[in-house]
Amino acid sequence: MKMFITGGISSGKSAFAEEAALGLYSEGCSLHFFATARDLRLDNEMVLKIKRHKEKRSPLFKVHENFEDLNEEIKLVSKGLYPGVTIILIDSLTMWLSSVFGSSDEFETAEKKISALINTIKEIELSVIAVSDSLGLFPVPVDPYLRGFIELNGVLEQGISGICDKSFLVVAGKGIALK
Repeated sequence: MKMFITGGISSGKSAFAEEAALGLYSEGCSLHFFATARDLRLDNEMVLKIKRHKEKRSPLFKVHENFEDLNEEIKLVSKGLYPGVTIILIDSLTMWLSSVFGSSDEFETAEKKISALINTIKEIELSVIAVSDSLGLFPVPVDPYLRGFIELNGVLEQGISGICDKSFLVVAGKGIALK
C-alpha cells in the first residue's frame, strides 16, 4: 500500500500521516520515519517546529535523518525488510526538494532526482506514506527560483500521487480523499 498526503503548511499533514502509519501497524511490523529536513538549512523557527514534531512522534518509529541522499537511504533501508510488515513514512518531500534544488541552474538535475525517487518508491514492495506541501495554490511568484521550485514540487506531487493507491489533501487536520 502506498499513500500520498499533501496540504498547506501547518495543515496537520504530519499528524495525519503518522496516524495512518500507526493504523497500519501491527505486532511484528517495523515503522521507519524518514525526516528530510537537513540540519544545515534550518532557521530557528524550523528547529522549533522539528522539535515539536519529534516530541509528538511515536517511539515505535525508527528514525532516519541527516542522510545525504533520500533515494539511496530508502534503497539501503528497504534491503532485508519484509513486504507487508514494513511501513516507511517520508516527511516531507517538499523539504527534501529544497535540499535537491539549490538554484535555478539545477532544474534538470532536480527532475532526474525526482524521477529516480518516484521509481524507487514505485518499485519497493513496502508500504510507503509520503508527505508533501501543496504549493500549487499560491500566486505565481516573480522570482524565477520560486517558480522553478513550485513547478518541481508539482511534478514531484503528481508523480508520487500517480504511483500511490491512495492520495489525501489535508485541511485543518482532516484528510480529504483524492483517490
